Amino acid sequence: MDRKHRVMWPAVALAAVLTAGAAAPESRPASAPAAYGPGRTVATLEQDAIRESSGLAASRRHADVLWTHNDSGDLPRLFAFDLRGRHVGTYLLRGAISIDWEDMASAVLDGLPTLIVADVGDNGARRSAVRLYLATEPDGRATTQPAEPFRVRRTIVFTYADGPRDCEAVAVDPTEPAVYLIDKQRRPSCGVYRLPLAPPSTQPSAKPAIERIATLGHSYVTAMDISPDGRRAVVGTYTDAFEYTRRADESWADAFARPPRRISLPPRRQGESLCYGSDGATLYATSEKTPTPLIEVRPAGKADEQ
Repeated sequence: MDRKHRVMWPAVALAAVLTAGAAAPESRPASAPAAYGPGRTVATLEQDAIRESSGLAASRRHADVLWTHNDSGDLPRLFAFDLRGRHVGTYLLRGAISIDWEDMASAVLDGLPTLIVADVGDNGARRSAVRLYLATEPDGRATTQPAEPFRVRRTIVFTYADGPRDCEAVAVDPTEPAVYLIDKQRRPSCGVYRLPLAPPSTQPSAKPAIERIATLGHSYVTAMDISPDGRRAVVGTYTDAFEYTRRADESWADAFARPPRRISLPPRRQGESLCYGSDGATLYATSEKTPTPLIEVRPAGKADEQ
């Protein structure tokens, strides 16, 4: 979106909740489900402040918690909620600027449960650079106090080698590790870009220009996620989802060259968020319109489980 709202929070000492506790073990399925069952709305998010759920990511601390954020025009904050839509916590991200947050991802990086917020929206393709914010995931179950702040652990500023572009789909492959981004195009020709997550001391450039590694035959891509085992990527549009499977001996560029599995999603009013759950197989989606539904798409064998 075009609206801009900048809020800068001064760096302060992190609360103990950010540094205490290791990441919970992750489920790492070895292959894609044989099929997915029908998607269904399982809850409505109770937090009224979630007006435009633009990004979605599974917690790496709690199996029943998801994270989201609003589109541009909001404070730099994240919301945690459970799989019944109940509000868990609101967290201001200190050291971040909210220009046009469009997606988020989660992974265990350097042994820490990490949230990645993507300030990459650029409707007019005019921004000279865009950025990712990496922050240690707070333990949402540890407190019920609203708006408990946490702080950016690392900021990555980057450009695209082939010029500015709008992007609403970002995912992280923790097995490389690297971030993947897909630009948003009206025509069915969306570019996939790769940003290696090199340690700050070895980052080759203060502002890397990332390269296109693949082109997908989708239009209006609004979401993306990669399973924790790095074997599957789901790409979301306003209407459907498409899952790509990567073999053990190939790159994502190879995987994206094959036709994907199409996954039908229930109708959403401006659906812009999609992620794998903590099991690495179940899919969750929300909408940018309120009341905000939480949609669940289970693997076929689990589709009838309640």
